[in-house]
Amino acid sequence: MIKVIPHRGMRQIGGVCTEVATDEARILFDFGSPLEDEGDQNPLSIEGITKGEVDCDAIFLTHYHGDHVGEIPSIKAGIPVYMQKTARKLLLAQQQHMQCHGQEVWADSARDLEYGVPVIIKDLKITPIESDHSAIDSLMFLIEGHGKRILITGDYRMHGYHAERMEKTFREMGHIDLMITEGTNLTNDYKGIYKNEKDVENRFQELKQKYKYVFLFTSSSNIDRISAFSRQVPYGQYVITDDYQKRILEIADEERAYEYKSHKVLYYSDYLKDKMENCGFGMVVRTGDKFYQIVKKYFDEYPDDTILIYSMWSGYRTLPGVKKILDIAKNQETIHVSGHITKEDLEKVLNIIRPDKLIIHHTSVKYDEERALTIPDDTVLLPIEDSVIVEL
Repeated sequence: MIKVIPHRGMRQIGGVCTEVATDEARILFDFGSPLEDEGDQNPLSIEGITKGEVDCDAIFLTHYHGDHVGEIPSIKAGIPVYMQKTARKLLLAQQQHMQCHGQEVWADSARDLEYGVPVIIKDLKITPIESDHSAIDSLMFLIEGHGKRILITGDYRMHGYHAERMEKTFREMGHIDLMITEGTNLTNDYKGIYKNEKDVENRFQELKQKYKYVFLFTSSSNIDRISAFSRQVPYGQYVITDDYQKRILEIADEERAYEYKSHKVLYYSDYLKDKMENCGFGMVVRTGDKFYQIVKKYFDEYPDDTILIYSMWSGYRTLPGVKKILDIAKNQETIHVSGHITKEDLEKVLNIIRPDKLIIHHTSVKYDEERALTIPDDTVLLPIEDSVIVEL
């Protein structure tokens, strides 16, 4: 028998943690921090993992976003943590960058996973599967044991650059006894002008042809978005980041196919100031006074030649550091698609996989709203809450 226990995340976006256990093995998938003001804000407190004698064989991480990895520092020493190898390097670079702000550095001790190469832990086989999310090198996990097959999707989408590969993966998945999927966008208010990442890239191209100075305001970890932006800056102009962002892109590009790599990226320095001003640029910015001063200069001095592209979730607009920069950007445009699967695409995926049982987590909708989802007739949607045990 296999037991599945969602410790957190059934009725909130982020902060997820799911346990899969047998009489021999105990494994957790993700160990995230809650998003601010979203659901249960209490730290995870689990016997054998954060307290008491160690009773856990491993923790597997789907990707490096904080709502999936943020509470790893609270686990007991000696519990192995696994994640995709490039994702681990990216997370390590992030932690080292934020170490001066109290960030604990632990990714250097995590164990690397390779796509499709299973890890055997006692009576369970865990196979990491290449996924597609706004965090590159994200994973799904197929867990097999005792004649059962469980798919944990992590965060994923079908409108990124790898939609065809994702569909092929699902079509070749085979029988699934239980599918645990994210449901971030199972709301009626999710709307977007842009349908996929290629639409976003095309709009980047249009704006870069129109404006000499283009700022992209986005998350440093949204590497597909930043790389796409860099590819639309014409030769003779500059792609500018800070040295931290440039390092992140270098790590990401080490094993990426050429068509997805970033192009011509330099980090900002006094040496480049005049060249940037004379030739034009595309610059990736985040919050902080350094970026604020640069954005302000160009909007003050070249208002007709400058635009800022906002490319993040709309909810971040009210954060003080974000609002400060947006308030001085006299000319701005929002160009964004979610890193999460849409309701329509989830219905298509479910129709392909047709799992026996379905759990939806990483969502703020209630079970009654979940039932509005069109699912195969032979799939049972389980009305599960946090800490409820499901037996297979």
